[in-house]
Amino acid sequence: MSLGRRPTTLPRLLLLSLLVFIIGTIEFLPVGLLPDISSDLDVAPSRTGLLVTVYAFTVGLTAAPLTARTSAWPRKRLFLTTCAVFMAATALSGLSPNYATLAATRLLCGLAHGVFYAIVAGYAAAIAGPGRSGRATAIVFAGVSLAFVVGVPLGTTAGTAFGWRTAFLATAALGTVTLLTAARLLPHVPPGPALRVTDLPRVARTPGLRPVVLTTGLVILGHFALYTYVAEFLRDAAGFTPASVSAVLLLFGLTGIAGTWLSGALVDTHPRATLLGTLALMAVSLTTLGAAPTHRPLLFLSIATWGMACTALPVCFQTAVLRTARDAPDAASSLYVAAFNTGIGGGALTGALLLTASPPAALPWAALSLLLTGTATTLLTRPHHPATDTPPPTRTTSPCPHPTPTPPTRKRTRQNSRHTT
Repeated sequence: MSLGRRPTTLPRLLLLSLLVFIIGTIEFLPVGLLPDISSDLDVAPSRTGLLVTVYAFTVGLTAAPLTARTSAWPRKRLFLTTCAVFMAATALSGLSPNYATLAATRLLCGLAHGVFYAIVAGYAAAIAGPGRSGRATAIVFAGVSLAFVVGVPLGTTAGTAFGWRTAFLATAALGTVTLLTAARLLPHVPPGPALRVTDLPRVARTPGLRPVVLTTGLVILGHFALYTYVAEFLRDAAGFTPASVSAVLLLFGLTGIAGTWLSGALVDTHPRATLLGTLALMAVSLTTLGAAPTHRPLLFLSIATWGMACTALPVCFQTAVLRTARDAPDAASSLYVAAFNTGIGGGALTGALLLTASPPAALPWAALSLLLTGTATTLLTRPHHPATDTPPPTRTTSPCPHPTPTPPTRKRTRQNSRHTT
């Protein structure tokens, strides 16, 4: 995935990816540390689990309006501010004396999270340059896959060994160090067109954008209806032991890294084919999981392809948003982020409701039905984005915010000298 000749491009994108990795790790830390948090704060596990749901719905409700209200900010300033708020709130989470304080700090993280993900892809595209938004998005979003494979397991291990508070504080410290590095190395990118909250409906009416957002919400809703309770599914329907579940989830995460890379290599040149192929791969995986959960070779293959597809989809969806809404990439991305996180929270609730009436073996079929509905939305929609990729209406500039004036020509200088002597 070549990103051009500028030697600073790849390091800057990797720096963004590292911040995505840290924020992704922090987002899902309560999942792995749920028993420790519940015991320390003396609250029921069900209340602790609500931290993830409330976090997701906070992002879904606030990402678009907050992004619109900060649209006039230069991208670097806004990016650093949201990261700083996120790291400070995470540190406060680790210092929380009770459940109410922890919930409030997680709410603050959710507010920063929505704006962060609304602008990070557009920022990466501006750094990478024209025709490379898909590859840039893949590099940055690889941090999400690494968070699942490395970040959350390491955070859970550290929290179990040294206390959940230590895990939060250590991750916040790592994020702060990375943020200070970003403040020095990331380029200045001026803001796009100023937007008001009342402009969001106009952005939502951008031809081709609503199908992308709708498909995102439906597919992620189905994915998290199963993924949130995948451990229950593997134990109950597939007969895995708790120790084996961890190995299966590791396989899921490792193939997810491959899916991110592969989608980034293809999505700039074949965006629609890459999206439809990824949706088809996920549909086949869910079908196999539902039809033959006890067939171990098929199950391992299905878990691997499911992991590959689910990490490729955000790259495909985000690239489609950038290509479709080229005049308002950040506002459009905020609508996408809202749909994505509403899908996370809604999927967790949907899976919980299903488990009260059905066995875990029913979860893949519910996920598949939502996936197919989203796929039908894509198939029935004619793509509206331009054939060639275009960057957002911002450009990478030098650290100096003021343009250097063009010196006058020699002929003009001589004329001025005659008038002044």
